[in-house]
Amino acid sequence: MKTLLYVVCTTTAVATHSAELVASCRLGSGAAQSVVVMRDSPAASTHIYYLQQGRKRTAFFGTTEQSRGSSVLVQCVGNKHRALIISGEFTANAVQGFVVTYPSGRASPERLDFAEKSRPGWLYLGSDEIRVVVATGGYGESNAKYVMYRHVIGQADDEPARAINELPSSAGFEIISLKDSSR
Repeated sequence: MKTLLYVVCTTTAVATHSAELVASCRLGSGAAQSVVVMRDSPAASTHIYYLQQGRKRTAFFGTTEQSRGSSVLVQCVGNKHRALIISGEFTANAVQGFVVTYPSGRASPERLDFAEKSRPGWLYLGSDEIRVVVATGGYGESNAKYVMYRHVIGQADDEPARAINELPSSAGFEIISLKDSSR
């Protein structure tokens, strides 16, 4: 009987807790598309995180279990090309995150996922490409100074992460230095 009462009380508490707005971002070249970051189901210092566009809400990483996170940083960035970049501690033994933007002339978003030991330091936004660069401090899977994730707009698969020793060229990109200050 105590177990049944606990289950009913817990279910009621979860059901009555409404989702909390974390951020709203206008994305893309004309900032014409809007996405909202929501969270709910608090447990200790974690929440389940969702992206919402219109009435469609999806868990960050596919399932609610994989989308439970803490220390989540949400940033709406860019001038010419607006993007949303999210990073935090989710289910992996690393900082997981992704970038979402709406390129010119596209009705659906483009997304680049990443996972590293630290948060990204730079985001490169171009008209046909997204790059995320993470400083490794020489403690990555290689001795390289950085790891770069790259997504070409319109391609289904991202390229594998690549170890590099110099920051990529800025030609054709808006470079955003990401700060860890706005949680």
